[in-house]
Amino acid sequence: MKRTLLASDFDGTLCHNYAPENYPATAEVLASIRKYREDGGLFGVVTGRDWRWSYYELKQNGKLDFDYIIALNGAQVYDSDGNLILETTADGSAPYGDTTLARALAQRCWELVGDTFSMICGRERYNFNRLLPEGGEDDGDVFVPLSRLDSIGAFHMASTFGKPGFNTEQAAKILSSEFGSVLNPLPNGRCLDIPPAGVDKGIAIANYAGWAGVPIEDIWTAGDNHNDLAMLVPYHGCAMETGVQAAKDAAEFVCRDLVGVIEQIRAHAQI
Repeated sequence: MKRTLLASDFDGTLCHNYAPENYPATAEVLASIRKYREDGGLFGVVTGRDWRWSYYELKQNGKLDFDYIIALNGAQVYDSDGNLILETTADGSAPYGDTTLARALAQRCWELVGDTFSMICGRERYNFNRLLPEGGEDDGDVFVPLSRLDSIGAFHMASTFGKPGFNTEQAAKILSSEFGSVLNPLPNGRCLDIPPAGVDKGIAIANYAGWAGVPIEDIWTAGDNHNDLAMLVPYHGCAMETGVQAAKDAAEFVCRDLVGVIEQIRAHAQI
């Protein structure tokens, strides 16, 4: 039986029906994943979410069987037991212009996108709001003082959130032109995810597949948004019917859900 690897995006792909009874996926999708793994396939989730809202969330939920989680667009890779097996960081304390990388990036994101900005260091997330320089709480979110930016060292990803209709693609292009030597800004719906340079979902999947001993030609991926393009193009990519047009154009197949993706794998790999 041929061993394959399936890597699925989280929001909009694994979970695109947000009814509580269907979280993180419908019973049909969960059963299909379970059978796929029983037949020897490796399954994991690849997401821009951090550890708390990816590995921990899915493990605590208990409904989904998985072999690995790739978080923060590839900056962190966890095995099924939650062990960090691969990671990439950037140095927020590195000099950048007349300040540090962390503060320079935050300032530029506030200018281009919105008032909030986050940095993820390991399993910790630090949320900043330029309107709350001393920190505090706003609409249920807790923000740390802006002075905390000056003590940020190694970080795995930064992120910011635009208002409805905000063009994150344009903001990503601008930030890439200014920070591209050290960071890789990625549009993700209304979010802008900013992992270190050389980090994206496609690269992380290749690294994990190499670690797990799965050849590139036996990798299948599923996604729906712009930050999924890096994993749809190099492999057998399947875009969701509800995804953005760019994802559909980049993919080898278009499917309704992961059941359809696994059917494609079985048809081609005969597992």
